[in-house]
Amino acid sequence: MDERILEFIGDLRRGEIRVSTTEAMDALQAASEVGVGEREDFRAALASTLVKESRDLPTFNRLFDLYFFDLRALGAEAAKSLGREDPWAKQLLARLLAEAELELDPLAEMLLTADGSSLELAVRQGGRAVGLERLFYFLQVGYFSRRIWDQFPWEEIEADLEALMQAAEAQGLDPGALARLRTYMELRLEAFRRLIRQHVQRELDRRGQGQSERLRQELLADKPLFTLSPDEVAQMKAVVARLARKIKDALALRQRREDQGKLDPKRTFRASLKYGGVPLDLRWRRRHREKPRLVTLCDVSDSVRNASRFMLQLVWNLQDCFSKVQSFAFVSEIAEVSDAFRTLPVERAVEYALGHARIDYHSRSDFGYAFARFCGESLDRLDRKTTLLILGDARNNYNDPQAWTLRLMRERVKGIIWLNPEGQWGWGVGDSVMPLYTPHCDIVRECRTLSQLAEVVDGLVFGWWRRRGRS
Repeated sequence: MDERILEFIGDLRRGEIRVSTTEAMDALQAASEVGVGEREDFRAALASTLVKESRDLPTFNRLFDLYFFDLRALGAEAAKSLGREDPWAKQLLARLLAEAELELDPLAEMLLTADGSSLELAVRQGGRAVGLERLFYFLQVGYFSRRIWDQFPWEEIEADLEALMQAAEAQGLDPGALARLRTYMELRLEAFRRLIRQHVQRELDRRGQGQSERLRQELLADKPLFTLSPDEVAQMKAVVARLARKIKDALALRQRREDQGKLDPKRTFRASLKYGGVPLDLRWRRRHREKPRLVTLCDVSDSVRNASRFMLQLVWNLQDCFSKVQSFAFVSEIAEVSDAFRTLPVERAVEYALGHARIDYHSRSDFGYAFARFCGESLDRLDRKTTLLILGDARNNYNDPQAWTLRLMRERVKGIIWLNPEGQWGWGVGDSVMPLYTPHCDIVRECRTLSQLAEVVDGLVFGWWRRRGRS
């Protein structure tokens, strides 16, 4: 069972549920204390040790049901797969075994008595023996089914069944009764073959569950934002949260390494001289890295609504990666939404920015006016420790772009990053003023998918604008 639980934990991790080694050991201990007799108690024991966030429970439960069928239910299912019982044949076989004192192979006895639970366990053991963990494709179902079938000693089993038939014949059964008994045995063998295939198919379904969920999320993350359906927009919340977790986990690992520091050979050598070099007095070189500050200006007009939604969700999820986050939403008017991001849950905060801030959402985009208002009212929010992140398509409806505002902001900040949800082919075409803004930005990126957005924010968290020039 420990091996099964570890496989389960592996699929949880592939399903983007974080499980540490310590938590895995706690799960094994809890499982040994509770046992598998009561399935729901077993589920609760694993959930309490492996699930830290309520949003991970649906994935946990889905995989749990695929991994840990109720053995009694499996036994009943296995018995059902073996076909209708023949009470006459079962009674006759029980009498023959008692009178003839035959010692049957354990599997032969399970088959003849339709012991579903024991048969299911035997099939599972056969699956482990043939490396069923290498099952990934539906074309492998037949191959692994045959491999499991071949794990059993069929020559001995067939010899046992033939000995039973001879014992029945010796008791003077008529040909019709003998034929009925032989048919019963053949049906049991055929049903066992089906049982093996069902087990292999169930394992494939289990493996595919975690992989298909991850593949679905990856496909969504690479899909152009403007093509997303309303259902896909709703599903993207989980994808955004997953991407944010990956960024935060990587940052936490980096911070732990920096807290530990690097060995300082020169200081270690000097400190160890007083001992003659034995033992070494280790000295470490530690580097303190300040969290970045962030100001976001987000275009929330209809043309870039999905991109705005996901950037705001990502920024909300990553607020604790920055020492300070200040967020503004604009169409032509501009308004601060920082308080909503600090105090509201992610969905309510994003909805506030997209529809309830103190701006006219039905006006036509005017980047120049919005930037000029920001410079007039909030320029003091910017300093040399702050990065300015702008999201917008720079479609200015032929209004004055007022590019001087970007130059003024650039003089005050550490760097400006502009994310444009429109393809580069459209920059400078029609009412796009992107070429006028680009010279004042340190980084300009096309951002048509969530993966592109996450890549930029990941670099922002880790301070990549220090290493990169303008692009």
